[in-house]
Amino acid sequence: MSGQIANITPDDTRRLERVLDDVGADGMTRRVLLRRAAVTTALACAAAPGVALARATSTSLTEIVDTAVTAEALAVTYLTGLVRAASAAGVGRFVEVLRAANAAEYDHYRALERLGAKPVTTRFWVPDAFFEPGEPFKVLETAETLFVDAYLIAATAFAAAGKADLARYAGEIGAVEAQHLALARLAQDKLPDDRAFQAYAISDIGGIVAALQRAGIGFGKRGQGRGRFHEFSPPPAAALTAITGRVPM
Repeated sequence: MSGQIANITPDDTRRLERVLDDVGADGMTRRVLLRRAAVTTALACAAAPGVALARATSTSLTEIVDTAVTAEALAVTYLTGLVRAASAAGVGRFVEVLRAANAAEYDHYRALERLGAKPVTTRFWVPDAFFEPGEPFKVLETAETLFVDAYLIAATAFAAAGKADLARYAGEIGAVEAQHLALARLAQDKLPDDRAFQAYAISDIGGIVAALQRAGIGFGKRGQGRGRFHEFSPPPAAALTAITGRVPM
């Protein structure tokens, strides 16, 4: 029996939920089946410790935080560029929002750096199209969706490693990235608060990097499409605005 249980994962439970949605199972049937699946999954985790977290912990914690601090450097680089080109990029009325987001991303960068994280690169290839009118908030929506996912990966890995403080820091940063995601959607006249739970579509930090590369970003090398290299540096005061809660709790 234990061998059968160990083969059941949280992914299986999520697949069951999607199947029940597709077949239109009635409420009672749905609740019973999902409850049984959840209990079985919990038993599986108890019977085979670490199985459910294998994908999130297969990458070292060092790689996770180094990737996170690199992503924060990328965010600061892009947001600083947007603020400087606010009129040309068509983001003028949201420029103060971008300054606040930039201040938060830079605080994230510095907090991760103090924890020992080191960026993989500080030189980024950014497509020129990312600065064209109508594009910045689409870009930010995509990026922030990935950043939220990245911090869910981090929180899962830190929790599995028994590092409660770091898991909480990841939660604190991820919550702010979700604020940025909502604002990027609002700026496009989309419903900003469109989810009850944030998406955890990618469960390995390398997948986050690959998704950014598919979008055109290059990390230390040329990316896709016409663009140019941008070098990360501490943002000037004109690209920031005052915010609170600037260090993790």
